[in-house]
Amino acid sequence: MSAFLKLEDSPMFQKQIWSLEHMADDLKNRCQILYKGSKRFMAALGEAYNGDNSFADSLEAFGGAKDDPYSLSIGGFQGPIMSKFIKAFRELASYKELLRSQVEHVLIDQLMHFMNVDLQDAKESRRRFDKAISTYDQAREKFVSLKKNTPGDIVAELEEDLQNSKSSFERSRFNLVNALMNIEAKKKYEFLESISAIMDSHLKYFKLGFELLKQLEPFIHQVYTYAQQAKELANAEQCSLEKRIQEFRTQAEIDIIKASSNIEPSTSSVGICVTGMNSDKNIEAIMQSSRNGEVQTIKQGYLLKRSSSLRGDWKRRFFVLDSQGTLYYYRNKGIKPTGFLHHYAGSAEYNGGVFARFRAKYRTSSCEDNLGCRTVDLCTSTIKMGAEDTDLRLCFRIISPLKTYTLQAENAGDRTDWVNKITAVITSLLSSHILQQHVENNDYARKASSNVMLRNNHHTSDDQIGNRAESVSAVLREIPGNDVCAECNAHEPDWASLNLGILLCIECSGVHRNLGVHISKVRSLTLDVKVWEPSIVELFRTLGNAYCNSIWEGSLLKNER
Repeated sequence: MSAFLKLEDSPMFQKQIWSLEHMADDLKNRCQILYKGSKRFMAALGEAYNGDNSFADSLEAFGGAKDDPYSLSIGGFQGPIMSKFIKAFRELASYKELLRSQVEHVLIDQLMHFMNVDLQDAKESRRRFDKAISTYDQAREKFVSLKKNTPGDIVAELEEDLQNSKSSFERSRFNLVNALMNIEAKKKYEFLESISAIMDSHLKYFKLGFELLKQLEPFIHQVYTYAQQAKELANAEQCSLEKRIQEFRTQAEIDIIKASSNIEPSTSSVGICVTGMNSDKNIEAIMQSSRNGEVQTIKQGYLLKRSSSLRGDWKRRFFVLDSQGTLYYYRNKGIKPTGFLHHYAGSAEYNGGVFARFRAKYRTSSCEDNLGCRTVDLCTSTIKMGAEDTDLRLCFRIISPLKTYTLQAENAGDRTDWVNKITAVITSLLSSHILQQHVENNDYARKASSNVMLRNNHHTSDDQIGNRAESVSAVLREIPGNDVCAECNAHEPDWASLNLGILLCIECSGVHRNLGVHISKVRSLTLDVKVWEPSIVELFRTLGNAYCNSIWEGSLLKNER
């Protein structure tokens, strides 16, 4: 370095300065290339960080919510699995962000400082050196051009200017050499230091990622094994479903052939999961099995339903008849859980009328859960072949006190099957075999009768209550208006209309019988003992003659009543 400074402004010094400047310019170009590549690398790391976070967000939206039913339904216990994977992806993204930050501060910032400070300082030092050497040359030329007869004061002034310009030249020369040597020194260590720091950052990034995934490795293998087992189970279920579909198609073809030969089919050709049992005994046995909580589908399939609007148009609906004695149908339009409750409350089938309070208590819970179906009350309904319009084929009607459902099947065999099975279910409901679990361990009628007598301060013993029929009569007559006939006000009525919810005397019961069972189903309080099961008794306790007449005779004047 000292030998280099002693060269002053010699050609060797100029050559060395030029060589250093040439290397500095080449280094600057290389630094610019490295800077652009580092910027692209940092941008790629930023995009990778955003991509990992975006992927984690999409996983969370797909199936990572804890209380989301769809998340829980995908893969059985999908929610907790997704939560762990989402957390892992977010951790990996944070490692990428740490690596990007290291690249920015250790490499890019150092390159920017080297190019904008060190190289720029060398450039400024070169400019000041060129200016100083030019000033020094001019002062030297002026001084050596003096004549012998030049006044002494002028000589002294020019000599002083020469010394000052020389001193300035020396300072600028030292500064230029110092700036160029600083570049040479940093070239040897600063870039290696930055690149090695970046490599160390990569090492930490991959090490952190490896440790994270290593901890998840047993869980990953467990989930993969579970997915393989679920896949095998799904394939087995798919094969089973294909077999059932083939059996269904075969049975459907047999039923079509039987229907064309006017032979009643032995199984349903409309649903895959139907039981296919046609006799009353089989259906009654199925309905009794529902006492154990096992609900089976007796029949299901599509029927054309006539609208109750003025237009009376026909719409295709999917009907289901189950072992609990419930007949319900689904609308073709999509289920809308949020808006259906309002429609449910305003429906003509469920709202208003005598049985509104009773239905509110005994409405089928399965339909409430699905919110996309309408229930047909079979307990107070009857069924008739044909439609009101005699020119329509393959029709039958379900007649209830509130509404008449006109339905049309696809063929004669299907209509016969529907009618037979609905009739069998109605018969079983009226026989109350499906509700015997309510009275096996508790004599409801005896208990209700005892409560009524206690309220009226009649202290009678159990042996004074009498038989079950007398208990039912006593219970029903305690209801407001039930002490007299609903029609003629005769005392102590012994007959009842099941679908109207009223008590009648024997004369009025004969008139009601003549009206037909689709208008009034008449039963005796004392003779038809099996009819008076807890659900029917509770229905009558909810209604009563007074309340029913306020509905059925609501438009009559008082004197007309």
